[in-house]
Amino acid sequence: MGISSDMTVSVSREELIAWAAKSAAFHGLELSRISTVLLGQAYSFEIGRVFSTFDLTKPMKVLEGLCFSRTTAEEPQTVEGDQYKHAPLTGLYKTHFTSPRFLVRNLRNFGRSKEGRRHSKHVLARAVQASASDASTFIKYLAHHMVVEPNEIKHSSNSMTGEWLVYHKHEGKNYYLTFAAHRETNDEIHQRVVLACEFDSFPFKL
Repeated sequence: MGISSDMTVSVSREELIAWAAKSAAFHGLELSRISTVLLGQAYSFEIGRVFSTFDLTKPMKVLEGLCFSRTTAEEPQTVEGDQYKHAPLTGLYKTHFTSPRFLVRNLRNFGRSKEGRRHSKHVLARAVQASASDASTFIKYLAHHMVVEPNEIKHSSNSMTGEWLVYHKHEGKNYYLTFAAHRETNDEIHQRVVLACEFDSFPFKL
C-alpha cells in the first residue's frame, strides 16, 4: 500500500480520534489540527504495517517543538518545513518523514554519491588494517561502518530519503493535512488536500 493509494477507511473521525488518543505516537499533539484524511492514512498504514505510526508523527512533534530532530543540539525546538512554490499547492508546507523501510534506498543513494564513494574507499582501507587478515573481524567492521556511518552522515546533512508530510500554517499554528509520496504529482496531492479541508471544519479555506 503506497502513500497515494485510493484507500477506503471505514471508520468515522470520532473513531479515528479515539484511536489516535490511545496511541502513544500521537501523545502531545492537538488532534483537532490533524485532518481526517491524514488520520485515516496513519490508521491504514498501521493496520497494513506500511509505516510505524511513531515515524509518521515524529515530524509533527518536531514541528510542534515536542521532541528533538536528529540535528537539534540541546533542546526541543520548532523546525519549519519547505514551502511549495508551484500551483496548486502554492503556500502549503512540506517536511520529510522517514522510516526503516527506506534504509536500503538511503544506503544505495549514499553509495552512488561522490561522498559515498570516498567513504566506501576509506572504510575498506581501514577494514583491511583493522582486521589483520581475520575474515570475521573484516566483515563485522564493514557491516558497521558501511551501514551505521552512512545513515548518520545522511541524518546530519538532512538528506535522508523518505516521504512528505503536507501541512498548512494558519495564525501561528500548523494544520496537518496529508501524507504524500515523492512520486506523486502536485495535482494528486492537492486532491487529498481538498478532501481534508472538505471533511473538517478548519478555521481557514484553501
